[in-house]
Parts: sequence; structure tokens; C-alpha cells
Amino acid sequence: MSEIKKTWASSKTYRILLAAAIVYFLLRLAVQVYFSFGSFESQAVEEGGQISVDLQQSYVAAARHFWAGEDLYLKGSLEILELHYPYSPAFAFLYSPILLLPTNLLLVLMFILHIGAYALLYFWWRRIFDYLKPESSLPRIWAWMLPVFLAFSVFWDDLAYMNIYLIVALYATFLIDAVVRERLAPAVFWLGVMILPVKPHWAFAAALPLLLGRYRFFFKLMLWTVLAYLAVTAITLLGGGIGYGLAQYRDYFGFLARLSRDFPWWGPDKPFLGYNHSVMQIVLYFLGVSSGTMRLAAVIKLLVLAPLGVLALRLLAKPLDKPAAEVPQAALDLVFALYLGAFIWLDMVWELSLGVVIFAYLLATVEQKWSRIIMWILFAPYALLDIWRLLSYIAFGDEVLYNGSYVLTDPLIYVPVIMLVILLFYGLLLQKLWKTPLLQKTKDATFQQTGA
Repeated sequence: MSEIKKTWASSKTYRILLAAAIVYFLLRLAVQVYFSFGSFESQAVEEGGQISVDLQQSYVAAARHFWAGEDLYLKGSLEILELHYPYSPAFAFLYSPILLLPTNLLLVLMFILHIGAYALLYFWWRRIFDYLKPESSLPRIWAWMLPVFLAFSVFWDDLAYMNIYLIVALYATFLIDAVVRERLAPAVFWLGVMILPVKPHWAFAAALPLLLGRYRFFFKLMLWTVLAYLAVTAITLLGGGIGYGLAQYRDYFGFLARLSRDFPWWGPDKPFLGYNHSVMQIVLYFLGVSSGTMRLAAVIKLLVLAPLGVLALRLLAKPLDKPAAEVPQAALDLVFALYLGAFIWLDMVWELSLGVVIFAYLLATVEQKWSRIIMWILFAPYALLDIWRLLSYIAFGDEVLYNGSYVLTDPLIYVPVIMLVILLFYGLLLQKLWKTPLLQKTKDATFQQTGA
């Protein structure tokens, strides 16, 4: 907060940008409240409208199904994706006290939770940056990111659909903080209780102590996380009945296994790419949907992730054995590369919740001016896209919508901007890691050991 006050006092440009961002935030929030509450009153959600679809048709429905002893996971085609519950049975059980509240009260609570989680996300990353101190200019740059943060399109998309992307991103932030400080109990809680039962791919930070050579902490973390996850599973089985719970877990793992096969991929016959910007979807959209193109997409993902794999092997062969606070840039480079690597591997990529965090970090730590210019050119339009969408809707109304979910003036439905941003950030982080003196010493030592 002190850096924000300092920047506010010293820069007129900052005062104008932040004031404009606050005004936009409040007006945009008013618009979202109006549409969200109106959608429930008019039953627009049940009729297929886009407002709060995930909350109403996935989360609330799953909690009701769980307590009624009904199947959580639909069989067959995933054509109507919103009707498919994608998380573990534990999520439906543990969150049911909130999800079964009266609709209007639930919506108010979810608004408070999303805004609170988003505010915590900003200030907790400032806390992580203050602890690690990767670069002296980062606090100032992070203060300048606040106007972008308030208008960030991921937040407004999350609030519209009432998804949990940003809430899970906050969980992952807490996990990263616990891991870099090597605090076992909170790391186990956030990993085993809050992340794995919901979105397992957000567990990427658990690999950081392994790559830094902090083996004792890593193996303790793995052991206690397994026990915590089993405890959550056991509580879920007792809550729903052992027979019912086991059947739902079997269906859950079956759902995950067939997700890529049954997903309604968009091929060349579709009018545009859509909002799923995964490598798989991009390949299938341009080359057609077939088993061959799916294998090609898997090969592309492996090739893209190979440099990160080589770095990981190098670190495992010659461990740094240093806590994150002693190698702050290497630690953050690794944790962000792991995050982006997880999303490159995913077959469904809708958002980049930590994108603004990585953007600020790279602005502070990347030396090449041209790299920073490219980052601005590619990331800024994605970050501020909500403004364009809102203006488009104000100008054209429902005519700008396609199937109630796609904004026809939105460049994201034609160009895979999210994946382009991911690949840009991933490439810059890999470049930094390859040039890190500590890793260079590791490379030289490894070559000496092998006689190369």
C-alpha cells in the first residue's frame, strides 16, 4: 500500500489512470450486479443465458445432486458442456453449505467472495514480491499494474459466469507463498484440501522445492498432502455414503479420462475458433477433428514443453539446494514456467488468471526493451478486453452476441490470443532460466561429471 501512496503522490499520470480505473470498476460492477440479479429474476439462467451459468448449472446443481444421492457426472457427449460437473465429489460436498443458500443470498455472497479474493490476490502477490525481492523496480511496477488489475478481463469474465478461476488462483497464490517460505502446514492445507479436490493442475507450485533441491521439505509436503487428500475423500464418503461416494469418484476419474475424447471440439466447419485457446483446440480448428490431428497436438505440446523438461532434469542432476529467498528470480521463473507449462498441456484453456502477475514480473526482470514492447502489444489488449466487449454490447446490444456466449466483435474468438500470451511469457521465462548464472553453473558441473 505504501508504494501505491508513493506513486499516487509523485505521478499525475498515475492518479488519472487509477482514478479512471476505479470509476470503471464501480460502473462495471453496477452493470454486472444489474444483469446478474436480473438474470435470476427473469429465469434467464435456466433458459440458457450466459450470466452465472457455472454457478447455477454446475456448482449449485452438483451440491443438490450430492445430497439427493444422484449422479454428479453425466455420461455420453459433452456437447452441452455447462451441464457437466467437472470437479471431484469433495467439492460438491465441502462447498454445499454455501451453494445451497437461497439464490439471491448466494449471489450476494459470491459477489463478495469474488471481489474479496481478487483484492487478496493483488495484495498477496505484493507480499510475495516483498519477501523474495526479485528486483528492486518490481514494487513500483506492481503499483502501476493496479489500474490494469481493476479492469482485467479475466476478473470480469469470472464474475459474469461466477466461476472459481480467480478463487483457485488465490489458493495457488497462498500455496506459492507457503512453498517459497517452506511452511509445511499451510502448504499441505492449500495443496491437499483446497486445490487437488477442485482443479489439480493448479498444484504446479508443489514441484518448486523439488527443482530447487529442497528434498526434505518436498517429500514431507508430498506425504502429508496425500494424507490430507485421503482425509478429504474419507469425509466426503462418510457424508454421502460410502457406496454412493465410491461410485461418484469412479465416475469422476472416468470423466477426466474421457474428457479430451468427448469434448465438443470446434473444427474448420465452425464460424470461428471460440474461447478455448488450448493447443489441442487450435490444431483441430485449423486441421480438422480426427485421432491423427489429436496425436499431432499432443506431439506439439511435448515439443513445446521439452525445454522445461530439460531444465528440470538438469536441476535434478545437480541440485541447487537453496531456499527460494536466496534465489528469488530463479524461484519465480520456475514457478511461473510451471504454471504456464501446465496450461500449455491442458486441452481446455479459457483464461490466464495470473497473467497480470507474470506480466508485471517480466516487465521488471526482462532486460531487452523489444521484449517488453512485445509484451505490451500482446498482453495489454487481452487484459483490457472487457472494456471493448462492454462498449460493443452498449453499441449493438444482443445483436453482437452469438449463441448468447460469444461477442462477435471480440478478437479472442478469432485469434488464440490467450495461448499466444502464454507462449510469449513461457519463452521469456525459459530464456531467463537458461541465462541464470546458478543454472549455468549447474550445466557446467553436469558436463564435468559426465566427461563431456
